Amino acid sequence: MIDIKGVRVRAKDFLLKDVTLAVQSGSCHVVIGPTGCGKTTLLEAILGLRKLQEGEIYVDGKNITHLPPHKRGFSYVPQDLALFPHLTVWENITYGIKQSKIKNKTELYKLASELAEALGITHLLKKDIKNLSGGEKQRVALARALASGRKNLLLDEPFSALHEGIKKDLWLLLKKLQETYKLTIIMVSHDLVETFFLSDYISVMIEGTIRQTDKKEKVYRFPSDLEVVKYFGIKNIFSGKVIAMNDNNYLVYSEELKAKISIPSSSVSFKFSIGDTVSFGIRKEDVIILRPDLPRKNDNLLSGVITEVYPKGASVLVMFAPSGSDLSIEIEVPEYAASKLNLKTQSQAIVSLKSERIFVLKEPRFEVKEAKIKR
Repeated sequence: MIDIKGVRVRAKDFLLKDVTLAVQSGSCHVVIGPTGCGKTTLLEAILGLRKLQEGEIYVDGKNITHLPPHKRGFSYVPQDLALFPHLTVWENITYGIKQSKIKNKTELYKLASELAEALGITHLLKKDIKNLSGGEKQRVALARALASGRKNLLLDEPFSALHEGIKKDLWLLLKKLQETYKLTIIMVSHDLVETFFLSDYISVMIEGTIRQTDKKEKVYRFPSDLEVVKYFGIKNIFSGKVIAMNDNNYLVYSEELKAKISIPSSSVSFKFSIGDTVSFGIRKEDVIILRPDLPRKNDNLLSGVITEVYPKGASVLVMFAPSGSDLSIEIEVPEYAASKLNLKTQSQAIVSLKSERIFVLKEPRFEVKEAKIKR
């Protein structure tokens, strides 16, 4: 367990504010956020490369706040990898072992060989670093970090410079390494697909503050506030007033949508009263365009017109205007489904805002109109 408690760090004009995280042993905890939000500063603070103004850091119950970096028990892969260009692959991997004060290093050298085999780089061990591809260098950096035998691994956007095919191979490899060697990983990323693939837990950082931390499924399904919603690029955000409620549902009237919207109370982690204003949203992939020939279940149905259709390869982005409304709803439809539905601009359609896929923001934000796409 890695406990980060109330950490505050100043880096020139930037301030990392009151960061508190509990990283479960054996988990992969990914910190995401826009460029310049403080992700790397947080890693450097955990490593001991940045002095804390406030707060404490614990590893398995031990306070490491004032320990030097080499005594904190972390392995680290920086964004630039920091491999030694004048050394061979094997010399890079075993560099930390050679510098270690451990007398019997046999087990660590054995681990280094196992890692080289697991990472598929045994045929490269005698090569110079400068002769490797980006993906090969990435594997060497991972092997070097893990060859120390340490179980806590910090990764700073390690795959950002690689193309998609190599990235996905290394994602799978990292998952296997984590399971095999029981690693606890704190990783910084800006890639949402990478984040949701690798993570067990996610923290969203914006302007030096953690805005939301939870299991990845929770962060995906229930973004907490407008800033998190904007970071995820979710455009379908609406406002309305609670007009009825029971133990199972809230009924909200949205003037923007000209419709009553049912929201399960299980999707809301805080209490509302009748008359309260709420802001709610739904991801574009969770809006369903109904086939005209099928019976319709009344689950937040909206009638309207399709205004735009944008093919994207494996999927199609559809813009839908509800009747009587001056806004558009984004809908992402798999290409095969779009083909079956024969979607065309200016055609009439009925869509469902699936109630169980609606999320509610912590507090109403009247500036949500900025997040909408006007026709």
